[in-house]
Amino acid sequence: MKPSFRTGVLAASIFLVASGGSAAAIETEVFGYEDWQRAISELPVNPNEVVYPFQVNPEMVEWAQIKLAPYMTNSPDVRLQALQKAFFEPGEFEFEYEQSRTLTAEEAFAARNGNCMSFTSLFVALSRSVGIPTFLVSVKRQPDVEMDEGLVVVNRHVVAGYRAPSRLYTYDFYVASSKKAAGHKVIDDIAASAIYHTNIGGLAIRQGNLEGAIHNLEIATVLAPGWAPAWVNMGVAYMRLGEMKEAFDALQKALEAEPGNSSALINLSRLYREQGRAEEADHAMRAAAEGTRNPFTLITMADAEILRGDFDKAKQYLRRARWWYAREPFVFDALARLAEVEGDAEKAQKYRKRALELRQDESSESD
Repeated sequence: MKPSFRTGVLAASIFLVASGGSAAAIETEVFGYEDWQRAISELPVNPNEVVYPFQVNPEMVEWAQIKLAPYMTNSPDVRLQALQKAFFEPGEFEFEYEQSRTLTAEEAFAARNGNCMSFTSLFVALSRSVGIPTFLVSVKRQPDVEMDEGLVVVNRHVVAGYRAPSRLYTYDFYVASSKKAAGHKVIDDIAASAIYHTNIGGLAIRQGNLEGAIHNLEIATVLAPGWAPAWVNMGVAYMRLGEMKEAFDALQKALEAEPGNSSALINLSRLYREQGRAEEADHAMRAAAEGTRNPFTLITMADAEILRGDFDKAKQYLRRARWWYAREPFVFDALARLAEVEGDAEKAQKYRKRALELRQDESSESD
């Protein structure tokens, strides 16, 4: 099945999610508020500025207890499915997906909406409140990305998890599944706080609040210094501020944490090109394209080949982009550009029309 680049309710995305690993200088996984407090106090960060996303209040605890009362003798996985179902009861809770909203558990409970980090925080907080030890799980899949003024901002996905002796149960909006424990990465509460701050930082980038973005991303990188996506987005923020040395350092740290990170490489290519370092820019872009399914990387490589006059190579990149992201309008924009330079006006018009149709579909879905 081809992945959907534009995520929907069942495959919600967040701005930045750990690619795995434990947080900062903490050598063991940290779960629970008291252990989280002790761990945060050992890190070089102001504890008052770090958000714990799993806090609950008495109203939330009472709601969870009422909803799960009929299932108290059932196994934890059955109780968790009942809790998941309760979030979407018509006329009762009806949690709605909203991609741009990263909320704590308390905020999500009050708002009844949010992105996948918001839903997952709420699910984990409420299930823990009734004694089920859940946690965040990073899902191993192709990272989602977005272009923002020519730079790549990373989006990744988390779900809630419950670990049985031989299986890992996951809960993602309407979807519950059971898998062997391998292939998914458990995220502890320190890294969960890093996710929260990187999401807030990513939103601040889109809103033009670059100082706020850097502040939140700095917190995230203290909590999880080996988390490449946080460094990628920090590089974007510094590039927007014109602080190129800091941007370069952040992108380099992203690549140290995750060699071959395509988003870091494509942003590094942009940085090199702005400095007039065309050869390094080309090398970075080619490295980003190796094995990637990131459509914007493939489109950029295709555009570069068009400029070189290698139309066959451009077609190869765009075929890959179209195969994986057949509903991404930017792919058809790129196909139209290629058709135009090849002198095929009819085909270019067809691709432009398809891109317009897809954008209209997106607009109607968001209304």
